[in-house]
Amino acid sequence: MMHIHLKLNERAVTVRDKPERALGPGRHTFLRHREVIRWNTDELVFAAPAAVLAVLPPDWYETVQVAAGHYGIVVRDERAVGFLRPGVHRIWKVDAGLAVRVHAEAEPLPELTDELRQAIPAGELLELNLELNVRGVVVREGRPGRVLEPGHHAFWGRHAKAIVWNTDELVFTAAPDVLAALPRAWSTTVELGAFERAVVERDRRPVKFLRPGVHRVWTVNPNVAVRTWDVRETAPDLGDELRAVLPAAEYVEATVKQYERGLKYVQGKFEGMLEPGRHAFWNHDGARVAVTVLDTRVQQLKIEGQELMTRDKVTLRLTLTAEYAPSDAPTTVHAVADVKEALYLAVQLAAREFVAGVTLDELLEARDHLARYLEAQVVPRAEAFGVRVHRVGVKDVILPGEMKTLLNKVIEAEKAAAANVILRREDAAATRNMANTAKVIAENPVLMRLKELETMKEIAEKIDEIKLVMGADGLKGLLPYTNGTPEN
Repeated sequence: MMHIHLKLNERAVTVRDKPERALGPGRHTFLRHREVIRWNTDELVFAAPAAVLAVLPPDWYETVQVAAGHYGIVVRDERAVGFLRPGVHRIWKVDAGLAVRVHAEAEPLPELTDELRQAIPAGELLELNLELNVRGVVVREGRPGRVLEPGHHAFWGRHAKAIVWNTDELVFTAAPDVLAALPRAWSTTVELGAFERAVVERDRRPVKFLRPGVHRVWTVNPNVAVRTWDVRETAPDLGDELRAVLPAAEYVEATVKQYERGLKYVQGKFEGMLEPGRHAFWNHDGARVAVTVLDTRVQQLKIEGQELMTRDKVTLRLTLTAEYAPSDAPTTVHAVADVKEALYLAVQLAAREFVAGVTLDELLEARDHLARYLEAQVVPRAEAFGVRVHRVGVKDVILPGEMKTLLNKVIEAEKAAAANVILRREDAAATRNMANTAKVIAENPVLMRLKELETMKEIAEKIDEIKLVMGADGLKGLLPYTNGTPEN
């Protein structure tokens, strides 16, 4: 004996060499053993060989054929419980509330409930939420279809994908057939020639820079505009916002200060001078612009430690100075690579030439001659490369240690000789004075006595007292005149 028990949600078919009969829910008994094929009808979709299907009652199941480009939704009591891809499917119909609804892929989805989301397999549903600044196009099997505006969108997604753009980026690219699907009001096409440049502005503020070519610009924002320039014309005033958008290679900007001069070059050729102020130029393949700024203030040049040899073979070191300023900016820039180096060399060579032709004494006695010589040699040379020399001078003359000692000795000897001459001159003058004094005293004896008394007075000032003893004869000698006549 064989017993088979089937639940309410089960169906079966017995097989003995071939399918015999279908079994519904309940208890079934057989005298002999048989093979049993069971199904759970809650799984809704089933498969079976044709011989098995032939013994199943027709009202137990339904055959559904889903064509290509379509999908089926199995619903029970108006709730989605299954999903059918294109092909032939067998659906259990033992539940009276069960139905199959077929939809085309290109049609909008039915109301997307939580049950339907759960029933649709992953990869079969394309669901998007687009923000206000996002636009898109649905492409199915390589062909653009529906355009997407801000909001929620859901599509059959097995053969579809969505191309989305952020319109805040303003400039976008897309294939021609995709562009054709977009509404014309959403974008504008900007075509720029080789000498044209443009800036995309939003709310009158520059946002994006455009070079030559074809550009697509989003215009879903009505405050978006495109401003175009011809680079062969004068460049616009560059504000901070425009400067932040323009690539550095597209323009040249230079500020020339009051004490400077600017030199403008186009394709390497000098075109003219730029006065103090701010200047801006377009920079493109047809006119590569460069600006050189030159400082025209007076500058100082110091030539230190020049070891030179005089005509009398004395080696010394000179420190020279020069003050100069560019007077002809184009000549200064074009004539020499480095003005300071050229002036340095000119002063150096002139100094060597002068020092080599004079002795050390001549150099030391006439340093101003060296300065005048340097000016005479350097000024014309500097004018040849556009520089005006204001002054050339000698700052220091440094002698070797032994030469300095020797010169000190010479000076000391010269000073000593001069001192001796002065002493001898003073001695001679003193001797002449003494001779004249002696002559006067000889002619006036009283004067001699007065000098003696004067001397005694000076001595008395240095000691306590002095006593002078003399006779009447001495007094007469001191006062030789009495009563107006000399006494004999």
